[in-house]
Amino acid sequence: MRNYAAPLAFTAAFLAVFSMAVTPPAEARRAFARGANGSLGAFAHQGQYGQRAGARALGANQGFGFRGGSYQGPNGSTLQTAQGGAYKKGVGAFRAKQFQATGANGGNASRYMNNAYNAQTGTGTRNSGASYTNPQGQSYGYDGTTNYAKGQGATTTIDTQNKGDYTIDWQKGQKPVVTPTSTTIE
Repeated sequence: MRNYAAPLAFTAAFLAVFSMAVTPPAEARRAFARGANGSLGAFAHQGQYGQRAGARALGANQGFGFRGGSYQGPNGSTLQTAQGGAYKKGVGAFRAKQFQATGANGGNASRYMNNAYNAQTGTGTRNSGASYTNPQGQSYGYDGTTNYAKGQGATTTIDTQNKGDYTIDWQKGQKPVVTPTSTTIE
């Protein structure tokens, strides 16, 4: 039996993005189907303050999805978002998301996260970070990486912009151990 999930998902995603491009303001389009082998769908919306679109194909053994948006506030603020992920039984999964925002007052923020898991080895890696700048120009943020193994625990490394750097050892059944790796604190 032929697997139609990938071509149908691509078609649904294309139609969602295409309909967003040709959709007049304040209109939404949506198409979803569900059957014994899973579901498939796509959406697009455009309104006064922005637009968003996405698609997904989900089944018991594999699937994927994505969505994104771009928004503008009446006061000059902006926001962009994106996220997506996929999985396949016995192989693994990944997920990623991010956003970036600018306030009308001059402040800005961004954040990201991605996670990949290998089901064959039982290991994975998660990266995340954030950066914030207030209207006065002061910056805060971090970047972190976590390596983990199913049933074992994890090790996290966190690098901050102005609060020092740390390593955290998370072993199963034990309290986390935090070790400073730098003493630079501003």
